[in-house]
Amino acid sequence: MKHLLILMILAATTTANAQIINLKREAGTDDSIVLQRAFLQKDINAVLISSSFVLNGTLKIPKGKTLKFEPGCAITGKGTINGGIIDAGYQQKIFDTSLTVNPEAVNQYFSVKWFVAKGDNVDDYAAIQKSINTCLKNGIRTVYLPLGYYRISKPLIVRGNGISDTAFNFCTLEILGESSFWDAIAGSELRPAFNNSFAIGIQRGKGCKVRKLRITGQFKPPAPATQMEYYNIEFKDFTDKLCRDNRFSPYSAIVIDPFTNVPNSKEDTSNYYPGLHKYYGSNGRSRQSGSTATEIEEVSISGFVVGICSSPNGITRNAEITIINKVQFANCKLCVSGGQDQEKDNIISNAYCWGGTHTFFSTGLYGAGRMAGNWIIDNVNIAGNVIRFIYNPQHGYFATHISHVYAETLGTWGTIDSELASEIAGCTVDFAPQSVAGKQTLITSWGNNVVYRGCNFRYYGENTALTIEGNCVFDHCYFSGPVEQKKAISNTFYDPGNESPTLFSLWSIFFVFTGIGIIYYFIKRKHKKQISIVPVSNEENGYLQFE
Repeated sequence: MKHLLILMILAATTTANAQIINLKREAGTDDSIVLQRAFLQKDINAVLISSSFVLNGTLKIPKGKTLKFEPGCAITGKGTINGGIIDAGYQQKIFDTSLTVNPEAVNQYFSVKWFVAKGDNVDDYAAIQKSINTCLKNGIRTVYLPLGYYRISKPLIVRGNGISDTAFNFCTLEILGESSFWDAIAGSELRPAFNNSFAIGIQRGKGCKVRKLRITGQFKPPAPATQMEYYNIEFKDFTDKLCRDNRFSPYSAIVIDPFTNVPNSKEDTSNYYPGLHKYYGSNGRSRQSGSTATEIEEVSISGFVVGICSSPNGITRNAEITIINKVQFANCKLCVSGGQDQEKDNIISNAYCWGGTHTFFSTGLYGAGRMAGNWIIDNVNIAGNVIRFIYNPQHGYFATHISHVYAETLGTWGTIDSELASEIAGCTVDFAPQSVAGKQTLITSWGNNVVYRGCNFRYYGENTALTIEGNCVFDHCYFSGPVEQKKAISNTFYDPGNESPTLFSLWSIFFVFTGIGIIYYFIKRKHKKQISIVPVSNEENGYLQFE
């Protein structure tokens, strides 16, 4: 080819037959043929790109061969690369987003900077989503965000490939950065430039991970004139009136199963995340499956209506074995939300919450409104300007268990109601004094199977009375002052959403059967004859007959 001048340098590697071919390009418009010829050489196991190449055709790299890049060198164009082990520095650009890349593997991680993400607070959405899609399509496990500020103009979606028009595969992917949940220096930060969706959404994930990221949103907690007003804001009123606060699609940092699973949904589209309608679908019995074993670790979340939101779409189930570990929250209306009753063995551990937050954990406020799932909360540190720790009406399906919560100037502990055995153990809670927060009902727990064990509840340095509502049990607990406990009329579980305790239904049954007995007695006297009821077997019809 006259327009090409290719300088090929052969360099021996660790074995006699393994060679690297070094390609340098000086002129031309399409290098597809040159690149293909280099990879087809029998003794060549790697091609080193030493200048920029243009690929508008298709390059097929034989299995086991490596496409290696020197710093500052890239492949541009609109072509396709199939196969190959990609080896390049994580900080360099090596592909245009207009290229289609289907690698066999990468040397360790797939860097978003390979697809031209800059990490300098400009819009990197296209590069990051392209990297995610490439990894999902080709079975590469980790998308890597090197140190930088990554602004995104649209939500990032982790979702399996479509196997038909009505179904999608499960998916496995890790999104990895360079931050920790407690950074004194800059790390890898996502900055959504919108306030009506989510930063990262995981749909039907199996073992997906989000690790070592800072995610900073735009939600601003309300700032009333006094702390007294702040601590008395109701959950529904904790809003900036700007960020989306829909029950089924709140503005969130990370959402597990934001969508239903197949196209042609009949659900109310006003509850969909804006601009993402094509990802939703109606859910029949066989289409309710969701994510399993999502891990969120060493993540810092600030400025969202909901920090981590599980199953908000109202239909999808699962979202179980979720592990949330070493996560810091600030300036969120709600830190962690459970959305339905199939959330089993979900764990929150080593979590920290600082300021500008209404509630740390809740079930039933977002999502389907079905009964709560099974959550285990252990080792939580709360300090300053948090109004409530928990809202968790469990009822009779799964229980929540809590241990080792330390809280300073907390407004109230909140609500835990349960028919099941639920234990809160080893917690130390210092409530905001009444001079700051007013007189509050500090703990609400209906159900005598709810047990607080070895906990300390106090107004720090005061002997003020503590107000409690419910018929829960306190075992070996300390209170800094006298306790004012409003109890139900019996030890029967009481649902505050009903007009009366469930004891009412027991009395109703008693009166009904008493009435039947009285009527039977008078009928017996009127006929003046012995009535006997004798069960006999009716083998022909297979049931017990009475005569």
